[in-house]
Amino acid sequence: MSENTTAKPLPDPEEVREIMLRPYPVKTKRKRAKQVLLNDPSLPPEIGANTRTVPGIITQRGCTYAGCRGVVMGPIYDLLQITHGPVGCGFYAWLSRRNLARPEDGETNFMQYCMNTDMQEEQIVFGGEKKLKQAIQEAYDIFKPKAIAILSTCPVGLIGDDVHAVAMEMKNKLGINVMGFSCEGYKGVSQSAGHHIANNGVFKNIIGQDDTPNTAKFSINILGEYNIGGDAWEIDELLKRCGIHLTATLSGDVSYGEVARCHTAMLNTVMCHRSMEANSDHLIKLAWPAYV
Repeated sequence: MSENTTAKPLPDPEEVREIMLRPYPVKTKRKRAKQVLLNDPSLPPEIGANTRTVPGIITQRGCTYAGCRGVVMGPIYDLLQITHGPVGCGFYAWLSRRNLARPEDGETNFMQYCMNTDMQEEQIVFGGEKKLKQAIQEAYDIFKPKAIAILSTCPVGLIGDDVHAVAMEMKNKLGINVMGFSCEGYKGVSQSAGHHIANNGVFKNIIGQDDTPNTAKFSINILGEYNIGGDAWEIDELLKRCGIHLTATLSGDVSYGEVARCHTAMLNTVMCHRSMEANSDHLIKLAWPAYV
């Protein structure tokens, strides 16, 4: 830089903030202003981010359904999942996150499918349980999955469809594990409520179903790791070099069978406390009840 060149003064932070907020409508601007704050190193401001989201507004943080279907359940690649609700809610079921999977030979990667009951006005008025049963039967006839999960959206809870009763009926009829998740979008402050609903459902319906002994000398689970962009694969490679077997990654690039026997691992490690705290506690109580 030459001696005659002078650095331009930095813009005023308050003016920059105002420019950033200017395009928003008045109501949205008022909410967004709480999340765009000026930095004061001596007094770090509190960002107003943990506020109730509006179900269906996909530009905000995800709703409860998104946390259950899109975050925790979605990466279980050979678990066939059906969204019960209007087709628009299926956004969070259609590869909206960069979860990657490498299924074993002969296994189907259901992450590439977006199955939805496509509820219409008729089902909203008279109930959608009949249509849900038809969707489950159709999915079973076509794919013959190991298990099926039903994910509820807002209208399902509002009209009172009993997805758990439907799941039990179809489980007895088909002879496979069919489970319901009451993860209607309006249920929580944000998608984290969906994480807990998914965790509880996975623990109740999947974990512990396979007691095949874990023969590895050292084995662990990684909870709250979703293999975004393939990061779980790199972690697994490093663990192998250390002589550690990764029993299950919940729920990045994980199969239904791996989840079913993940309670046989020697150690649970938590990557994302926000999304997997519940399952960590559940696994400890299941694997080592004498120490709890």
